[in-house]
Amino acid sequence: MEILDQTVTSTTDHLTTSPEMRTNSPEPLGQVEQARQKAEAMQRLGAKLDNYSLEDIVEVKISRFLDQLSSFHPENLYGMIMGKIEKPLIKQILQRTGGNQVHAAKILGINRNTLRKKMKIFGF
Repeated sequence: MEILDQTVTSTTDHLTTSPEMRTNSPEPLGQVEQARQKAEAMQRLGAKLDNYSLEDIVEVKISRFLDQLSSFHPENLYGMIMGKIEKPLIKQILQRTGGNQVHAAKILGINRNTLRKKMKIFGF
């Protein structure tokens, strides 16, 4: 688990601290270039994380998030974390179904109207 934590830390730190990924860089990159670089970094991260289960990765990220909160305990932590997980899940399913909401809702096991509501909340 320590190796997983180090992998997640080093790669996510690179995503947020590397000059090419910062939006406040003195020489801002175009949006297309930023998206390309982020996609490449995410692909490298994905390759490193392939040896770990989704549950292990989520556990490490939640642990690190709670460590950052320290003694602060926000209300509705469950809803806050589920929102962070739900958004990329819905995004991925919509991409993989070519935006077909009926098919995406069926895969997710939710009603199409619920999917549409969540899409609106998440800004899709």
